[in-house]
Amino acid sequence: MRTAKESKITVEVENVAQAYLELLSLRGIDYFFANSGTDFASIEDAFARRLAEGRKSPRPLAIPHEAVLASMAYGYYQVTGRPQVAMVYVGVGTANGLGVLIAANRGRIPILFSAGRTPITEEGNPASRNRYIHWGQEYFDQAGMLREFVKWDYELRRPEQLEPVVDRAITMAMAEPKGPVYLVLPREILAAPMRQAEFHASPRHDLPTFFPDPAKL
Repeated sequence: MRTAKESKITVEVENVAQAYLELLSLRGIDYFFANSGTDFASIEDAFARRLAEGRKSPRPLAIPHEAVLASMAYGYYQVTGRPQVAMVYVGVGTANGLGVLIAANRGRIPILFSAGRTPITEEGNPASRNRYIHWGQEYFDQAGMLREFVKWDYELRRPEQLEPVVDRAITMAMAEPKGPVYLVLPREILAAPMRQAEFHASPRHDLPTFFPDPAKL
């Protein structure tokens, strides 16, 4: 017998960024609060495609400062009880949003806080380094500045990791005690070709309970 959790959905995509937005929509993410930079090219293209196809969620909102966009994700959760995504520009944007993440950690507010990463490769990839800033804004440990204030941090390294990593991030954020998580998305990975994405119809992980849940038993 096939359960709802085992059922899968297949979507046609061109790259990881498009698959990422499809997965966020499937997981109930309404808004994508963002302050973009050169690492966002594939994300912006994916949103343009969704707009042309008439798909409304997640809805992108371009916010001029990272502290404001993180605060909007914070406030949206307080009103709705639904975590949202905030994405910023590499380590610089991460630093600008850090104060709000500290507050979210203390306030137990789940936010999927993500950031791009300067390209890893020097050449040979459409998303390789091509501007001086890609050397000037390189970080040895980008997540190091906020690791004390998030429940989990990770860097997406391969396209096939996308669903398990995103589902783990959301589950970690929503599990008690709730709090923000940090996901790094390198430019090459977002631009990596992908022809089809197959996702579970519902999240792969159940939220842990602190009582004997009859359904789980």
